[in-house]
Amino acid sequence: MNQARDCRADVVILGAGPAGLGAAWALAGSGARVVVLEREPEVGGLCRTHAREGYRFDMGGHRFITADRPLLDRVTRLMGDELLLAERKSEVALLGRRFRYPLELRDLLANLPPRVAARALASYVKARWRRDPSPPDTFEAWATARFGRALYELFLGPYTEKVWGVPPAELSAEWATQRISLLDLKDVIRWLLPRQRARPPRTYAKTFLYPRLGMGQLFTRIAEEVAEGGVELWRGCAALGFERSGARVRAVRVAGPSGPLRVEAEHVLSTAPLSHLLGWLPEGAELAAGFRFRPVRFLNLALSRGQVLPVTWRYVGERRFRAGRLQEPNKRSPFMAPPGVSSLMVEVPHAPGDAIDLADDAGLLERLWDELEALDVGVTRSEVRFAFSVRAPEAYPVHLRHTAARREAALALVDRCENLRSFGRQGGFRFVFSDACLRMGLDAAAGVLGGALPSSLELASVQSARRLLEVESVVGSEVAR
Repeated sequence: MNQARDCRADVVILGAGPAGLGAAWALAGSGARVVVLEREPEVGGLCRTHAREGYRFDMGGHRFITADRPLLDRVTRLMGDELLLAERKSEVALLGRRFRYPLELRDLLANLPPRVAARALASYVKARWRRDPSPPDTFEAWATARFGRALYELFLGPYTEKVWGVPPAELSAEWATQRISLLDLKDVIRWLLPRQRARPPRTYAKTFLYPRLGMGQLFTRIAEEVAEGGVELWRGCAALGFERSGARVRAVRVAGPSGPLRVEAEHVLSTAPLSHLLGWLPEGAELAAGFRFRPVRFLNLALSRGQVLPVTWRYVGERRFRAGRLQEPNKRSPFMAPPGVSSLMVEVPHAPGDAIDLADDAGLLERLWDELEALDVGVTRSEVRFAFSVRAPEAYPVHLRHTAARREAALALVDRCENLRSFGRQGGFRFVFSDACLRMGLDAAAGVLGGALPSSLELASVQSARRLLEVESVVGSEVAR
């Protein structure tokens, strides 16, 4: 990294997560001087993989699956034999029982207490009979119209409030169709009847691609390739603000390891949190307050024993538990833990400054140990070799009822700077997958090279296809082998 106190670049990219690296990937080898500013020591953003003593932990339930064939081809060419084919198996922990996910009718009937099953079925029929044809404007309205009040109150409502920290009646419904599949029980029945089976919804494609050494390996490899193409990756460098001249950003002010820097730029592509970016624009301070994120803390346990869970991950639906999801990393790749042993990751959504946020790693493990025992994980304290946590302060953009309109106004404000664009999960304030973030970056870079930047709203609107073929049939038999 060749940092000068005052330097110039053709393109400055803020953030080396999937969206920022996607833009750098497309610009590599173009002849333009491209500088990527990343505040963390490592690239990958929320897709980083943390390695300790032979154990590897992602930051969440990552997998690579996409309906974007050109992107898929590009990723498979880059990774080659380092991409494995894996199968997702999920379940929900509820009422002291475990339910298959996606839902299966036989499983529900066999495991729900009879009175609960009868109440759930009755409320579902009632919701379908009285369904309002107008689009729902809250998550609560969306969920109850599709699942009925009983199932909403049993699982969807409590789990959603736990993850987002906001009552579902205040949350927008806009992200639900991207993240929750099998929209109602009729879909479950269709899935069970062979003649009526549709392709699985986007979030339930069972087969997926996964890098051998964790999701972070993909983005580390992209970073290596962009560096080979002449892109400069400045790690440990945080953007502090802009200098403007009329309708253009003239320079980016940076806090670097060796002191303050100033980088003049022809174009600035930002994947920084939208609230931060708005704070750097004098007219954006008022809008910035409307965008907040839900932090997540990941407690990683290195174990001295073998398999822990029968599934890739287990959703924890009940309010009494702070944990939102349990995951076993080596269910994605056997190389995520040393031979013969396993590991466990506990996702804990929380509020800034609460007890989860303030606890040290030992204190966090102590707080969650009773939950692990109640959830029948079967791990003893003596089987925990070591534990550490990783923080994601901007894990989930909180989509409230007014968010869509505010986001449109905020991104339009960003675009008043004709050489500035904002996109990605944090920059576009969209709850999207990594494939969509990569595509946003590629499209932004194509605009730079073509001399016509897409609008920030256009970039932020890119999303993963809701319905998708299984990865094996998309990729072809060669990768599957």
